Amino acid sequence: MNEQLQDPDQWYRQGMAFDEQGQSQNAIACYDKVIELQADYCAAWVRRGLALMMLADFQPAIANFNQAVALNMELDLAWYLKAYCHAQMQVDEFALLALQKAVALNPDQWIAMASQEVTFNHLKDDPRFQELVTG
Repeated sequence: MNEQLQDPDQWYRQGMAFDEQGQSQNAIACYDKVIELQADYCAAWVRRGLALMMLADFQPAIANFNQAVALNMELDLAWYLKAYCHAQMQVDEFALLALQKAVALNPDQWIAMASQEVTFNHLKDDPRFQELVTG
């Protein structure tokens, strides 16, 4: 990593490259730098949360997704990933609320994903989940 970089986009690209190599800790360090340089860089908050999620560090991941949606309430990916993390932690109320928001923003994408995601299996008998995935 080149610590001299001052362009958040370059740090973001470097973080994505580390993500693709499965180097989550290095990716997180890059996203930290992006956020240090540009605190409202929504994609960096989402990618940082995703890297934390891949490390099964769900609570900090959720905090990153929360920051992303605080900056842009329309980030359906961040809402879906929040739902995933909450479901992993068995916090079903929050999982369903976040999933509801993701589905409302992008039903074509998230209904199909949620229906197939094993993390949501324990919710599949819940009438609220069924209503979300069947419309």
